[in-house]
Amino acid sequence: MAYEINIHVNKNGKLETEELPLSISVYRESKRVKLLFEVDEEIDSTYHYLKLTHAKVAYLYRVHDNEFEIPKAVTAYEGRWEISFVACDEVANSDSTITANYIYASEPIVADVTRGNLGIIHTSEESILLRELTEGTFDRFEIPSGTEFIAQNFLAMALNQFTLVVPYTVTEIQKYALYESGCTKIEFEPGSRLTTLKDNALYRVANLGNIKFPASLSNWGAFNLSFCGCELVEFEANSNLKTMGNYTFWSLPNVTKIVLPDRLQSFTGGTAVIKACPLLNEIWFPNSINVAIPQSAIQECPLLSKITLQSNFNVNANFGNCTALTRESVIQMFRSLKDLTNTASKVITLHQTVIDKLTTEDLAIVYDKNWSVGSVGTGDVLKNKSFHYENSTVSMDLVFGDIVGTLTSDNKSINFSYEYLTDTTFKITLDSSYDEEQWGNYKPAPLGTFENTETLITFSSGQASSVKIKMYSATGTGTNRTFSKVEGE
Repeated sequence: MAYEINIHVNKNGKLETEELPLSISVYRESKRVKLLFEVDEEIDSTYHYLKLTHAKVAYLYRVHDNEFEIPKAVTAYEGRWEISFVACDEVANSDSTITANYIYASEPIVADVTRGNLGIIHTSEESILLRELTEGTFDRFEIPSGTEFIAQNFLAMALNQFTLVVPYTVTEIQKYALYESGCTKIEFEPGSRLTTLKDNALYRVANLGNIKFPASLSNWGAFNLSFCGCELVEFEANSNLKTMGNYTFWSLPNVTKIVLPDRLQSFTGGTAVIKACPLLNEIWFPNSINVAIPQSAIQECPLLSKITLQSNFNVNANFGNCTALTRESVIQMFRSLKDLTNTASKVITLHQTVIDKLTTEDLAIVYDKNWSVGSVGTGDVLKNKSFHYENSTVSMDLVFGDIVGTLTSDNKSINFSYEYLTDTTFKITLDSSYDEEQWGNYKPAPLGTFENTETLITFSSGQASSVKIKMYSATGTGTNRTFSKVEGE
């Protein structure tokens, strides 16, 4: 039988009891303390609550039939507690706030919680969480609500398999928070305020399952999800993540599909955005991207057979490294491009092995929308091509043969050999008969050399439409000269 304390709830806002000073203890931990309330009739309300406040914690409990048994969550905290009786005409909110039209709240009375003989054994949720964290025995770890960040290395090397629950109050997950841990699932509470994943925050979590990041996320650090086990990566609708750059998705061994944020604007950087994902089969791109996608953005994804573009996709995009794209997926890509009739044309670039899968009718889909199809991986795209350039002072012609060519301007002519450095750059080596003085103010090679590596190829409709060579003045200043194709093979 519980130890009972009678308390009168007075209409004037006082709590009255003969037990003052009030001491809430559990003698030998064999009995519980029960508070019995007598409520004045003038306190006209349907719902009764007790608010218990301690220096470390505060609780709001429902009182049923004017009886309340002190729970272990309270007796776990020794020291001074303030107890107030609350009556209202509406149920309290889920966050323990009361917004009713009628509220009665008594003045608090002070109670002391003291230990019984076994009081050193705490059974509060916080104590259980701490013990399980220390012992590594948890299978579900719920970060306490109110936490604002998950610290660096917090659960690193926690080898037991567990689900991590991230409350809506967490705004940042710091470096290596789950490094090489046994985490299998991450649950983000509804209304998440998470804005930042620091570099390597989710790194080498081998058994991590599929994951959907909250819309609030706006800062993505490098190497997140690297060497993690997830197969599907998604983002909630109306995502705040606008930029994905270098090292965004690198070395995801199991990922098969990545659905990019639906308001993403930039998918580029000095190196790859997605790289070394050996099983990646599909990427979904939103039409919100407004920065050209370079060829380097996707690398080393040999099974990438499908790139899905959101309808009205409208940016230059180079998917030249994606050699496994199927004809069906490319046709669908073409259909998703925005119709640019009567506006400036844009280019979608594919590897030549992919273009070879397409028919004339397939290519007509993209041409009819005033788009061009660029090509990479075609071998010697300059062979047997002629190009011409002129402005107010200079007129030049380039003729390419088989690994050799000729550059002519006015009465001067020089032979050269050329070598591909990448699919879009090549090196020109001038003939040994090259005379710098003869070429005056627009030398085709830097001073004192025979080689020019500042050369670019531009593709349009699968053909090399122009080449760009840096020409050098007598003082060594370089100026790009663009040669446009004037005739074919």
